[in-house]
Amino acid sequence: MLTAGSPFPDATVYAAPGEAISLRGAAEGSRALFVFYLFDFSFT
Repeated sequence: MLTAGSPFPDATVYAAPGEAISLRGAAEGSRALFVFYLFDFSFT
């Protein structure tokens, strides 16, 4: 869990199928970044 103001780890995510971006690059110049996790591949 991150606290307010702490840096988040840089990770590669997909903005669209086949369009990889870094989280830090996506958030650059913004005060907020919202990421939605749409799929879960576990059977639990």
